[in-house]
This record gives sequence, structure tokens and C-alpha cells, in this order.
Amino acid sequence: MSDMNGFEGDVEDGKPVVELFIKASHICKEDKGPCPISQQWFMVFYILAEKKYLNLFVTTVNPDMPPEAYQALEVGRHLPVARVIKGADPRGSDLSNTVFDTNDEIEQLMDIWKCPCLALPKESADEGEAEKAFYDLYKNLNLMLKTENSTPLLHVLRRIDSFLGSRGCRFLLSDELTYADCQLMPKLHHVKMAGKFYRDFDVPADLNNLQAYYSAMYDCEAFRCSCPADRDLYQLYHDKLPKNLVAQRPQPSLMDDSRVLLGESGSGGIGSAGNGAGH
Repeated sequence: MSDMNGFEGDVEDGKPVVELFIKASHICKEDKGPCPISQQWFMVFYILAEKKYLNLFVTTVNPDMPPEAYQALEVGRHLPVARVIKGADPRGSDLSNTVFDTNDEIEQLMDIWKCPCLALPKESADEGEAEKAFYDLYKNLNLMLKTENSTPLLHVLRRIDSFLGSRGCRFLLSDELTYADCQLMPKLHHVKMAGKFYRDFDVPADLNNLQAYYSAMYDCEAFRCSCPADRDLYQLYHDKLPKNLVAQRPQPSLMDDSRVLLGESGSGGIGSAGNGAGH
């Protein structure tokens, strides 16, 4: 778990301070876990911090051994959870010590700052169309992993590829990350990693727009800083899949915290669990 040591000195600029509680690795409680929703919100608040709307502090939480700061929120076992430690919204309303513990509530918090690239579907028809393009991606990934039926998953991947081709930009809607990208990227990473590891599934090479998107995704700092270790991502599906399938795959090393597709080992940068991440 991160702590506040060394963090207070970075937040005297008057910007709100937000603490984001995300699921920890089951293997290393101080590392980021593989929950795609936690990574989604890590990316969102990374962008808000990067654009100087707020200061960000990230705490990893193992629900079975939660830190005192998380227990004090009295949110049951909900994760992710955002807490405004101190600060006001742009209208001047004090948000200090306000807790947001559902997806809808965290969206409302994100929407307070009206960051143009993080517009919600209610404000952006393009955002809504982008979300429709990958609506059932994660459901069909899980279907493929459990049954080996890749047809529905391939259908969604081709739909995403077509949407990307119609836009002609680096990410889904523009050359900078949007809220839709924060939702899609963690799930696409699971498709590539878990699909290959458990079902020897590869994203088709002829999906040129999607392949280019993957390249841009892995070069994106918000994604890289929030990305879980490969071992944790594999472990996420270990108990959900048929026993005979799992038995055919080597058990990921508990000591290996590499992120193979990122070409790096270990964790670092803004928001790294255990580093008192501020920005």
C-alpha cells in the first residue's frame, strides 16, 4: 500500500487531491492488480493529473487485508473507490473527504472537471458510438476462454477495427486519449495476453487499424503506468477456466513481475503502488 510520506509537499498548488483505491495484485499486495475496471480508472485519473486538474494518489487494496485508510471509508469491499482528500470543484463547492464508490459516482466525479477528452456519452455522441463498438468485448473474451468459441470475439474485434478505420486517428476518437480509450485498452490487453496464454489466440494480423491501435496503446504512458504484471493477468483467469485447460499451461512464476509486451520488468512512474504516487 502507498502512504502519504513525501506526498504532502507536492500538493501545495491548490489543486484537489484525489486518492484512488484500486485492487491489488493477489501475488504482491503493493503492486497493481489485473482488474480492468481498476486500470480504467487509474488511466482516467492519470490523464486528469497529467493535465493539471488534480493531484493523484493511488493506493492498492487487498480486500482480505485492507489498509486502515480503506477500511475507514466504510464502503464494504467495493473497488475501485475514489476519495477527494481535499479540494473544491471548479464551482467552489468543497469536496474534501467525499467518497465515490460506484462506477456511476466515479463518473460524476470525473465529469466535475469537464476535461474535454474525458467527455461522457451524454455530452458526446462520438463517445457513445465508440463505446458501442466494443460494448461486448470482455464478455466475448470470457466466452472464448471458457469454450474456445472465438467467433463472437472476432466479430467485436473486426467491429473495433472498422470503427478505427472510419476515424483515421491514433486512438478511438482523436490523437489523444479519451474516456472510451480508458475503457477499451485494459480489455484489449486481456484479449492479447490471456487469449494467447490459455487458447493460443492471436488478434488477426489483417486487422491493420487494430494492430496500429495496439502499438499506440503500448506506447501510451497512462496505459503503461497502470498496466498489471503478466503473472497477475494470467492468474486472474486461472480459477475461472476448465481444469484440463489450466493444467496444460505453466503456472506463472510468482517472482516474475514483468510486462512482456511493454518490454520492461517491474513497476515505476506516476501512480506506482508503494511509491506514494503523486502528480
